[in-house]
Amino acid sequence: MLSLKNKRDIYKRFLIIAAALFVAAEYVFAILAQTLPGDKWGPASFSSIVLAAAFMLLFFERRLEYLFTQLALVCTVCADYFLVLRDGEEKLAAMIFFSGTQIFYFLRLIIKTRPGIFRTVHLSVRAAVSLLAVLVTFLVLGEGTDALSVVSVFYYAHLILNLIFAFITPGETPIFAIGLLLFLGCDTFVGFGMLGEYLPIAEGSLIDRLNRIPLNMAWVFYTPSQTLLALSLLPRRLRAAGETTK
Repeated sequence: MLSLKNKRDIYKRFLIIAAALFVAAEYVFAILAQTLPGDKWGPASFSSIVLAAAFMLLFFERRLEYLFTQLALVCTVCADYFLVLRDGEEKLAAMIFFSGTQIFYFLRLIIKTRPGIFRTVHLSVRAAVSLLAVLVTFLVLGEGTDALSVVSVFYYAHLILNLIFAFITPGETPIFAIGLLLFLGCDTFVGFGMLGEYLPIAEGSLIDRLNRIPLNMAWVFYTPSQTLLALSLLPRRLRAAGETTK
């Protein structure tokens, strides 16, 4: 019969091998996202997001940090169902789910923050930015403001806040912060592509040139971002397994 130490060692090796296979699979999906034709691109790209959420099940534990991360990835899957599989026909539904993604990542961050001035500042800044994001949307777009633009700016603002606090929250992993940074890169290119629906984009401008790059730039960032976010709890699980075997 295997001892507890041996079982923990086997589990640790299993996680490392599974993570390596997961990264390899996502690398293949990242290439397919740039090479497949339209009718095959959607299912393949969506599969990479589903895989990331499914991979997180390997880290299952009764901890809020796991719960919020898993729920964030599930919200991402739901958002991409509307954006990728439904060809963006219901963008508002997608952005509502993406907002849920950032709210769950915010909850992951805030539970790791002890009560005190840092938590107070975090909550105060987030509340102020939420109101400011809505206000700025109305000020910039005026009568062109719609529900999609308000939710999109709200989502983007919270993604930026999550990125900032991921880098400065004690105990948070760099993998999580870098995953959010890549997430921001993806959505910045998505935003450039959608900006023309609300504001005129001058031909030859920087945004126009970025939109003309012959790559799906959003997915250059997106697949790696979801890969890292799904891996963000791996260091803690490996550390816990190592400590148990000592």
